[in-house]
Amino acid sequence: PATGKPIAAVRTATPEEYESCLTNMQAASRDWQLMPAPKRGEIVRQIGVALREKLTQLGALVSLEMGKIKPEGVGEVQEFVDICDLAVGLSRCINGQVIPSERPGHSLVEMWNPLGLIGIISAFNFPCAVFGWNAALSLICGNCQIWKGASTVCLTTVAISKIMADVLEKNGLPGAICSMV
Repeated sequence: PATGKPIAAVRTATPEEYESCLTNMQAASRDWQLMPAPKRGEIVRQIGVALREKLTQLGALVSLEMGKIKPEGVGEVQEFVDICDLAVGLSRCINGQVIPSERPGHSLVEMWNPLGLIGIISAFNFPCAVFGWNAALSLICGNCQIWKGASTVCLTTVAISKIMADVLEKNGLPGAICSMV
């Protein structure tokens, strides 16, 4: 794509596959939402480790597809790794408030709840980092997500999605928690 010459052919999802993906995400969401945030943080930590292990290869793929120089391609992936590290700590800091009530003997409790299924759209010029910034934080909050990467950098989208699904499945969780179209 950076040169205008094809490097691969990637088939996009059909409407039926998209609907199936959403159904699978919905099925996975209840257990994911009920998992304590620090345990979700541990999964995100493992995603960061898996990305770190493939940092050079993923950076080269970003460079090949997007046209960035290799150090910037690696930097794209490093951004995702770094936000995973931040998200792990934040997973232990999701708090609420206890608020006094006007009713005697009562208090109001503020508690954050997952949004549910969310979509993340990323552009070709930041094919990894922008997704990572959103994905890591979304995951610790208990959301399932579907990623629509730019059509010109689909190999990056597929590679990162596969890594994330592998981590989830190694932990006995469905890969549908992090889906892509």
